Amino acid sequence: MSNQSEQAMTTDPTAVVAEGSKRPFTLYLDETGNRHPDKKPDPARAGRDWFAFGGVLVRGEDNDAARTLVDEFATRWKLRVPAHLTDMQSQKKGFAWLGRETQERCDAFWNDWKDVLVTAPVIGMGCVIDRPGYVARGYLERHGNDRWLLCRSAFDITVERAAKIAKREDRKLHVVFEADASFNKTVVGYFENLKRNGLGFDASNSGKYDPLTKEDFGTILGRVQYKPKAFSLLQIADSYVYAMARWRYDKHYPLYRHLRDHARIADFAFPGEGPKIGIKYYCFDA
Repeated sequence: MSNQSEQAMTTDPTAVVAEGSKRPFTLYLDETGNRHPDKKPDPARAGRDWFAFGGVLVRGEDNDAARTLVDEFATRWKLRVPAHLTDMQSQKKGFAWLGRETQERCDAFWNDWKDVLVTAPVIGMGCVIDRPGYVARGYLERHGNDRWLLCRSAFDITVERAAKIAKREDRKLHVVFEADASFNKTVVGYFENLKRNGLGFDASNSGKYDPLTKEDFGTILGRVQYKPKAFSLLQIADSYVYAMARWRYDKHYPLYRHLRDHARIADFAFPGEGPKIGIKYYCFDA
């Protein structure tokens, strides 16, 4: 394979790889917002009260390249903590030092991180649920104690759409999510349920999305793991899922627009296939 072809593989995450060199995809997932549909709204989040599960899809052969970009960024900026977007934006915790820097220096930091996010050979995937919209549609009353946590809906939708991409390339799909000691077993259970039983959504409502079958999930899904926040690919996933969620409430959010302009979000990496593969915005007003 020529050097030019090898470069294309690492810069275009939608390119199809030749038969015989296919390693599994990995979907790196993080969450943002409150997963409980019946928790009272946080006044501080008025107008942007979401829950989202999402992150980035990466081919096995591209994992090292993506991890190296994050590690080199941390070295350049002498970071002692993971690149956690909300801490970076608020200039708190391990990023309080940004508040003491010149604007020029801050701009350089953000431009560097944005370059990492769009240079990495990844595709943003996710599902964002508007919590007030979920309540307004009567789901709490309709399902009572049988209702799902918002994270199960968002997890299942995101994994299913990533699995469609894996199926196209005849690859397995692994899932890695950010560890949360109180919730690790629950998320692993979501994955194992998908692998055994497929989606649990109403078929009459989900048919238009051309959902995968139970048999598809059994064939495509590989393993699920949880890793700490500091894991390099989860740092990328953190920025992606927040940007995808924030955009639905703030159409001018610059980080999302940057990812969009570089076709690093599924809707733009696979134009014309949004309803089946793109980011799912759930329980929002039309």
